[in-house]
Amino acid sequence: MTCQQKPIQRRPRGPLSLVIWIATIHCLLTVAARADVRILERSPLLTVFVSGTITEQDAKSFEALSPELERSPPRVKLDSIGGDVDAAMEIGRLVRKYEGFTSIEKEQSSGDNANCYSSCALIFIAGVYRSIMSEGGQLGLHRPYLASAPQSRQAVEKQVPLMLSQVRQYVTEMGVTDNFYQQMVNTEPSQVVVYGNPSAAEFRELERELGIRSTSNDWRSLVPENDPVYQEITTSYEAREHGVTTLEMRKRDNDAERCRKREGRDYFSCAEAVRWGLSERAYGERERQTRTSCWRDEDTKLLLTIPTKQRRDHPVWLKREACIRNIMLGRS
Repeated sequence: MTCQQKPIQRRPRGPLSLVIWIATIHCLLTVAARADVRILERSPLLTVFVSGTITEQDAKSFEALSPELERSPPRVKLDSIGGDVDAAMEIGRLVRKYEGFTSIEKEQSSGDNANCYSSCALIFIAGVYRSIMSEGGQLGLHRPYLASAPQSRQAVEKQVPLMLSQVRQYVTEMGVTDNFYQQMVNTEPSQVVVYGNPSAAEFRELERELGIRSTSNDWRSLVPENDPVYQEITTSYEAREHGVTTLEMRKRDNDAERCRKREGRDYFSCAEAVRWGLSERAYGERERQTRTSCWRDEDTKLLLTIPTKQRRDHPVWLKREACIRNIMLGRS
């Protein structure tokens, strides 16, 4: 359902995107090395790295991680040229099932930029939180296509609409607007439209060639950082924890943005004080009290055995949450 592409020339196609024109296409009719799906670390988050060419075997490898994924939402690092569309959607559905985060980045920090092209983009949009970590990292889209032996007219007429319909349904499942799908299917397989965190050099190139001051080809113009459903669920849980409405919780989250100028523990203390409606001094005193009164090692061990999606509604979690809320709000 797809091919590997080798970009050889980059030209601007409007200020919001760059188009990589393709001169050579290496289809998956040839034997391609499968992507590398492996765990990089298990703590504090289960981190999985997906690189290379995506195949059905990679989907099976990812599914084999399900027992671990169920108890630790994965952080999925992506650096892939794409590959099999069905396999990418299988991996993506697992990422979403276990509320994973996706990021376009190298296995380790390096001077090289990570890219997520073709079907890899379908895994990227599956994250409940998405990011491009490297400044020059790129998200590349084009229309998926068949990569099989030549087929009859009747077979092609049947398979292509079905393939595109399945991709559209998947994009909708991931909570991404139709703009993503339209950009994908309206881009010829011989081209790749690229979104990313553009470098200053790329901006200057656009300015020279277009004769205007360029705007950003920021990927967030196409894919939101946060999945809207997951964001609503998280806000609801946080509102319950703080004893306020979801409207008030959003207001406090917005107010906490003023703490962004601070770093590390200072930022955390500032933001949490705002979210609890307390001064930083009062927050610090009450937070220390919660650590001695509400946290028990045996409860933590028990909760870690509970699937992530069930954890915040477990009686042990609810008991701890009520204890923390009562102390923070001065009820005990």
